[in-house]
Amino acid sequence: MTTVDTGVRPAGEIAFGRARAFTADLFTPAEVAAVLAAVDSVPAALRRGDTPGLSTIGEAFYRNRERPGHYTACARAENRLLYRHFRLVHERVAAFFERRYGLPVVYAEDLAVPGFHLFEFPAPGEYSGGGWHVDALETQVPSLLARRAAITAVVNFTVPFALPDGGSGLDLEADVPGAPPGRRGGGEPVTVPYRTGTMVFTETELWHRISGSRCRNAGQRRVTYQGHGVRLDGRWLLFW
Repeated sequence: MTTVDTGVRPAGEIAFGRARAFTADLFTPAEVAAVLAAVDSVPAALRRGDTPGLSTIGEAFYRNRERPGHYTACARAENRLLYRHFRLVHERVAAFFERRYGLPVVYAEDLAVPGFHLFEFPAPGEYSGGGWHVDALETQVPSLLARRAAITAVVNFTVPFALPDGGSGLDLEADVPGAPPGRRGGGEPVTVPYRTGTMVFTETELWHRISGSRCRNAGQRRVTYQGHGVRLDGRWLLFW
């Protein structure tokens, strides 16, 4: 993949404690609408859901920690279909990171290409977010764990394409300086409000969770493109 001029604005920086998060405007309103149309027309076989109100497009590793073989089989069977169906998103995000880091972005046959979270909110109200965690998939995915010493950097990213009418976002906490090994978060907090078409990303493994969502009217939804990346062998490998 070659770097192209997407016309996107440089990344904005959000500082909290000793941590940093970043934002970048990647998609125009017309492109956001085109991506949502692609979400709505995705083949049914590529959409999964075993939790009320939540489904995914593509098979994420976090849903398959206990069955990595199934994750690999789904990636091999579905990556090309998902890449073609969402080419605009994959190529725009990849082009941004190629420009930012000056290295090629690639995908692997055995790792799922970045996918989507779809939350459905049938009634007005306040909906809770996710649990606090760090992603650290480079310490969990077998093929990455085997080469962990060669991974020199990470990135985690989200691009919202639809949001409830009362908003949603990402909660982050900086680590406490001098905290014992393994203790995460507890430092300065920040909530990054999501805006459709604007990517939020971090370049370290930070303590975080999905913010709550507020719905003023029935029938709202939250649609986000999700992914991770590792720098390995002079390239960035993006996956989910």
